[in-house]
Amino acid sequence: MIGAIARRIGWTIAVVWFVVTATFLVTVAIPADPAKALLGPHATAEAVERVRAHYCLDRGIAPQYACWISRVARGDLGESYRSKRAVAAIIADRIWPTVQLALAAIALQLLFAIPLGIVAAVRRGRWPDHAVHLLGLLGQSVPAFVGGTLLLYLFAYRWGWFPIGGYGTGGWERIAHLVLPAATLAAVGVGYYARVVRTELVDVLREDYVRTARAKGLPERAVIGRHALRNAIGPLVTLVGVELGVLLGGAIVVELIFAWPGIGREVLQAILEVDIPLILGVVMVAGAAIAIANLLVDLAYLWIDPRLRG
Repeated sequence: MIGAIARRIGWTIAVVWFVVTATFLVTVAIPADPAKALLGPHATAEAVERVRAHYCLDRGIAPQYACWISRVARGDLGESYRSKRAVAAIIADRIWPTVQLALAAIALQLLFAIPLGIVAAVRRGRWPDHAVHLLGLLGQSVPAFVGGTLLLYLFAYRWGWFPIGGYGTGGWERIAHLVLPAATLAAVGVGYYARVVRTELVDVLREDYVRTARAKGLPERAVIGRHALRNAIGPLVTLVGVELGVLLGGAIVVELIFAWPGIGREVLQAILEVDIPLILGVVMVAGAAIAIANLLVDLAYLWIDPRLRG
């Protein structure tokens, strides 16, 4: 068990190192002088040279890489060209709203998808099964900007049940602001997650140990919840881990529609204004988030399936 966890942590560290190195290579390949871009067109030659020396830009590629790695390890990702703030400080301000949005979306997907998948599996071939399939097609066919705009119009503008946009000040107000953007993100995955649960559960319900549990007289709810479902959610765990990592990189469209102050809105503005340090900082954070999410998926698999612990 300990060996398996150590191997997975080692692979995660290797992936994060690869992302950091790839980010450095992209930085080097940019046909621009970062020092001049940071200081502006009216900077003096002495100021430009000081910035180059501070960021090791006056050295060869290998010394630049070593200097850059040491700065990244200290949390120094450079300064934003647009705001002149430290990139690490900007990401620290914006990452928590994005984390809240991502976790809320995943929670909503699981809350609705697992019961729908169970119903579809138990009633396979009947109208509940067909209804879940139709729901999945609708959810995946509607773009986020269409679904988000529709929810915003109906539930915020027309009926006034939720705020139109923003982040809120905390507590229930924060939750009220969170509902619509989280529902927009969750709408895409609910039907698909339900189909995954349904497909896996149909196969598991044919296994001998499920028949044995039924033969012992266990209620159907206990058979499904205690015996079948745990062995059917493996692929769902993988999907959740991958999607969580992607969402932590920023749900740009949804954050823009609902004026949610997450990292997605920030990186969109950085792309429009060619704010290279901020773009690269977000790329690194997103890559690390995906790697960590996959590590958590691997650890969840070890808990779900003891056969993988060897």
